[in-house]
Order: sequence, then C-alpha cells, then structure tokens
Amino acid sequence: MASKGDYLSYVKDLEYESQSLYLECSSGSLVAGELKGLGTRRILVMSRARVLSHWNSADFLNKLEAEGFRIFTYVIRKDYADSTDINAALNQYMGYNCDTIVVFGTGDDISCAKMVSAMAVNGIKDPEQLQGFGKIKKDISVLCCVVMDNSPSVSSNSAEFTVDGTGRRIMSFSNYLIPQIAVIDTDIAMRTTTKDSIASALDTLAETVGCCLIPDPRTTPSDRACAYDAVRLITDNLIRMKDDPDDSFLRKKIAVAGIYAGTASRNTGPHMAHLIYNALYSRTGRLFGGCYYLLMLQYLNSDYVTLREGLANLYADLVRDEIRPGAGKIQGALKPLYSSEAAAKAMIWLFEELYSEAVPERPSLLNLSQDDMRAVFDEVRKEAPLYGYDKIDEEMILSVLRGL
Repeated sequence: MASKGDYLSYVKDLEYESQSLYLECSSGSLVAGELKGLGTRRILVMSRARVLSHWNSADFLNKLEAEGFRIFTYVIRKDYADSTDINAALNQYMGYNCDTIVVFGTGDDISCAKMVSAMAVNGIKDPEQLQGFGKIKKDISVLCCVVMDNSPSVSSNSAEFTVDGTGRRIMSFSNYLIPQIAVIDTDIAMRTTTKDSIASALDTLAETVGCCLIPDPRTTPSDRACAYDAVRLITDNLIRMKDDPDDSFLRKKIAVAGIYAGTASRNTGPHMAHLIYNALYSRTGRLFGGCYYLLMLQYLNSDYVTLREGLANLYADLVRDEIRPGAGKIQGALKPLYSSEAAAKAMIWLFEELYSEAVPERPSLLNLSQDDMRAVFDEVRKEAPLYGYDKIDEEMILSVLRGL
C-alpha cells in the first residue's frame, strides 16, 4: 500500500488538462493560431543547431514569424538533458521576456524545455529544487513540443535531467509538466537518425512494459489501455521502420506510441526498473541508447516469479498466435503457450528477439564493480519508497545489475 507522502498518494488527486496534438506535417500555421489563443507574443525556440538549419524547421518558424510572434533562439549544446543547458536557456528566456517555448528535439531536449518553463513561472533558480513531486505550484508557461524521437516526454508529467558537476540523474513530476501542445511532424523528425530513433523506441517500450506490469491498483483501465496500445505500435512497426527508414508513416506510428506511453505513465510513476536505470545513470555517466530496454529485459528475468502472471496476461492480450517481430505463428505452440509459465517465458523471448532484430550489433555492456552495484542499490533503496515501493529485493536488483 502507498504511504502518505509518496507519489501514489500525491497523484491520485491530480487533474490533467487536455493536450493539443498535431499529427500532420507543415502544421506551423495551425500551431500559430492556437498560440495566439493562449496569449503568446514572444517565443524562445530551443533546439540543436543541425535541426534549426534544416528547411523544414525553418518553414515551421517562418509561419510563426508571419503571424507576428517575436522569435528568439537558444541552441542546445549537450546531447542529453543537463542543468547547464537548463540554466542558460532560462537566463535567455527571462532576458528576452519570453512567454512561450517551442522546442524541436528529443526527449532530453523536451525535458530541458519543461524545466525552463516550470522554473520561469515558479521563480525557481536551481533546477534541483524541483526534484521529486509537489514542488511545482504554478502551471508552466506555454510549451509547444515538436518531437523528433519516440520519447514519452512529449505527453508525460515528468522531466529528467543530469546535474552538471555531480552527474546525478534527477526526476521531477507534476501535472503542470505536460506540454500544452505536442506536434509530430515527420518531415522534421526525419532529421533523427534511424539508429537513434530505434534506441528511443526501445527505451519507450521498456517504460511501457513497466506500466503494463505494475500491479492493477496502481493503474486505471485507461492507463493500461494506453500502455497496451504503445506496446502494439512499437512491436508491430519497429522492424519495419528499421528496414524502411524513409517511410514517414511508420515513424509517425512509433512516435504516437511515445504519446501513449507518456499518458500511461502519469498515474503509475516510475517502474522499479526505471529507478534502477536512473541510479545506474547517476553512477556511471550517460548510458548508450537502448540501455534501458536491456535493463528491463534483465529485470523481467530477475524478478520473473513476481512478474510471471503479468507477463502471461500481456502475452495473451497482445500476442497469442502471432510473433513479434514479424507476422508468423509460433509453430505448434498455440495451446501450450496458454499456460502462465510458458506464456510468460514466451513474452520475454519475444522481447529479446525484438531487440536482436532491431540492434544486430549489440553494444558493449557495462562492467560494473561490486562498489558500483552497491551504490546503485543504495540509491534505489532510498528512492523506491517515495514511489510506492515498500519492499525492496536486494538480490533481485543486484541480479539485474550483474546481468548488464
């Protein structure tokens, strides 16, 4: 049961405002109309230099300028969300007296923009002050996210970033951190490499699997439905996208999965595997793309007894006589795999096969010392009760880390 003061107690009384979603290319004019209705006058555009230089991004911004908005630009310097970029962008936002942020980027870039928006409106000077939940008292300034990967950030109620100097990975949660406007423009998103797009899809799938396996009392039917839709979209389309990376419709489907994943995670909070991942990130530095997915696979095996029924249900609802990746049938295995044991193992096997198909050249895994593993466990033990986990299985967590 959740204890008073933890995330589950906090989130049960929250209300979420509707989010505007644009799924077509060249939607700059439509977005401009909504920004006018929200009172936008001065916009800080946050993105990377290579994105801003592309004509599709320029066309989007030209449409905003044509509507009379003043446009200022902050070029994101690091390829991961970091307090240095957050503070520098905040100074620019305040210095130019902006009221809106438009961010073109990945989940990390969106996290940066969320933090700038929250700090500007709430008078916060140090992003670390917003760690945890319940710290953001006022709604963020207008935030429009043009998503360039498959991250849940575009619709989640969270932001994650690294603290410069210490390397700590921090999470902030609030219903106010959901962007008012989300845009999936595949003409712009094509600037993201296929490799990075696959990595972000795998990590989003890991997050979504966690939502599916969290015990029922932590999720509503709509949360679970969103999570299942995200799993379907990614597992059905990831290999097709890998084989045909120029198919913008496939990319759009997987990006929409990120929106479903972010929506599914709002009420559940971070899964235990997510807490392990962030503690590992803080201890070892930035991790390779898709590492969260590999960690989730290790978690599924290490905590198999606890997760078996959930995995079996996931198999029955999403797979049955189909195999992912691909559309063939599991030969001669339809009836036997309806047992919980066999179905759960089959589900793990299918997730492992998906990774093997998507990433043929498996990256070098982490070589963790005993001290590293102990430090990661200690961090998880400290954080887990805040998110409704009263029982921490030390051997299970160490088993996950040894598997990496």
